[in-house]
Amino acid sequence: MKPAITIIYIYIAALVSADSLPLVAAYNESKVDSLCSIIYDPGISYSSKLDMMGQYTSISLYSEYFEKLYPLFDNLLEESRMYSNKEGLFFCYNSLADLYLGVWDRDSADRYLDSAAVYADQVGNALDLALYHRIRAQYIQRYFPDRMPEAVSDYQKSLSYYDKAGTTGKEDEIAIILCNLTMDAFLRNDSAYVHKNILKIKELKDHHNSPIIEFYFMDAMASLNGVYYRTSFDDRFLDSTIYYTGRCLDLYEKRLLPKAFDYLGVDLYTMVAETMSMKKNADITVIDSLLSIAKEKNIDSVGMARVYQTKARTFFDRNMIDSAEVMALKAQEYLETGYKNNYYSLVKRNIDILRDIYSVKGDYKKAIEYDDLWTKKDEEMRANEIKELELQFEVDAKDSELKKLYSDRLYQENRHQMYILICALLCLTTSFLILLIRSMKRNLNGHIALIDAEREEAKLKLKLKEEQTVKMQLEKYEVLSDFHLKEMELIGKTKDLEQLYQHKEMLDKQVELFRQKVEAYEVSVDKEEQKNSDVQYVIIEDLRRLITKQMPGDSRYLENLENLENLKKSYIDTLCEKSKGNLSFSYLKYCICFAIGMGISDVAECFNIEQSSVHMIRYRLKKKFVLGNDDDLGLFLQEVVPD
Repeated sequence: MKPAITIIYIYIAALVSADSLPLVAAYNESKVDSLCSIIYDPGISYSSKLDMMGQYTSISLYSEYFEKLYPLFDNLLEESRMYSNKEGLFFCYNSLADLYLGVWDRDSADRYLDSAAVYADQVGNALDLALYHRIRAQYIQRYFPDRMPEAVSDYQKSLSYYDKAGTTGKEDEIAIILCNLTMDAFLRNDSAYVHKNILKIKELKDHHNSPIIEFYFMDAMASLNGVYYRTSFDDRFLDSTIYYTGRCLDLYEKRLLPKAFDYLGVDLYTMVAETMSMKKNADITVIDSLLSIAKEKNIDSVGMARVYQTKARTFFDRNMIDSAEVMALKAQEYLETGYKNNYYSLVKRNIDILRDIYSVKGDYKKAIEYDDLWTKKDEEMRANEIKELELQFEVDAKDSELKKLYSDRLYQENRHQMYILICALLCLTTSFLILLIRSMKRNLNGHIALIDAEREEAKLKLKLKEEQTVKMQLEKYEVLSDFHLKEMELIGKTKDLEQLYQHKEMLDKQVELFRQKVEAYEVSVDKEEQKNSDVQYVIIEDLRRLITKQMPGDSRYLENLENLENLKKSYIDTLCEKSKGNLSFSYLKYCICFAIGMGISDVAECFNIEQSSVHMIRYRLKKKFVLGNDDDLGLFLQEVVPD
């Protein structure tokens, strides 16, 4: 009886000191304020915000600050979308799912968990993955208890990710995971795994002064001793169960736990009352006072049902059959509001109590009715399980089909992209070869033209030398003629002198005529040399020939020729200066074409090339003149020589 009295004193002390320990609330408030100051600080970069926010996990433990936390993470989520940061999106979806899990908003938690699942395979941050699997496991455990193996798998994945990333600062979360795995091991009667997990939680408790870790350790120890009592019926284990449950209740009443643990109030008080009722000669007044406190802390019909059911079992064990019947019927009223998988065991216990009550009272008809009621509930439960399994099978089948379709779509897209890439490479290679051949042909033609020009120049020089020789001979003949005339004058041969004068006049005429021819020839030679040395003249003549040859019947023919004639004589020099001498004859021709306003099709027709080649030449000219993609090449070439 001594441990029970000790527990009562603990309850009284907890109730007295409940309002005297505001330190935890103040700490949590400051922690939430720190989160807000980080997110709303414009001086902190986005990447720094993510790094600092990664240190704050278990957001569900601070659900009382929902109004502050929701816009905070919503703000960070918008920034993550703006930067298309998958790590940030994954972290925000995880945190929001955890937050809604803390306020028991199933639909919102489900929505954000689905959003996080989209990025689960695309991120490599071990801490974020550990958080994701922990939240997912808690969600499954709470709302789909029949899928506990799936939740256990997620808990174990979460632990493995924590092992990779390090557990510093994550001890509370690890304690939560270990406690849930321990509860599952209780159900599977895996005592070795239970002891292993409890030792891990104890090690965390010894090294870290955390009320959350201490609570989960006491809860696990209470459950373990409860199992020992049910197998050995040794009161020492029952006293230990009461002690550890009382320690949990002490932490709860002193408000050392986050507000998210408020929903445990009913469970803790009813658990202590149920455990104390199992003791021989237990004080029913104490049990009733504990259940009254639990009733005041009730948050749903299931909690009320547990309170009345515990009272019914306590009265029944003490042979207070009528009182037990009243309590059990009240519990049944609350349970009739709906049956869910997570408290079918509570329904079964209450029906068993009613059946036992009516059996003791001798009302076997009602006892059989409650027996049949449980059979119906059991069949309903099995039917629901079958439906859920069928639905899960269909979902898995659809998921497999979707994955296969997604894989096929990716394969088709990759194959099409590969075909397109190969075709593009072939086109580029072909275009390059064509351009290379044309360039080689132009270079060869230019080389041949240069050789022809040099040959013609040599012929002209030779002809000039011959003319100069003839001129020298004529000058020599003129000198000789003058000397001969003087000699004839001295001799006095007038007749001969007259003849010589006549002959001289004829020779003078011939010399003058020849001199005029030589001067005309020299002028023509000078013009020819000037033409051959004048690059602009050569290019313009070549363009005039090409336009006349390729576009004689075109309406733009005369306009192009007129613009070509009006081109300034200094255009080529200025153009070469702008390109720093980086233009060949070919590129100079294209520049003049674009400068006089010829279009892509006109240039292609004039030079007998493809329009794609003209586009390539325009692109290369832009690079040579250091122009951007948005700059107009034609406008630039037209404005090279200012007015």
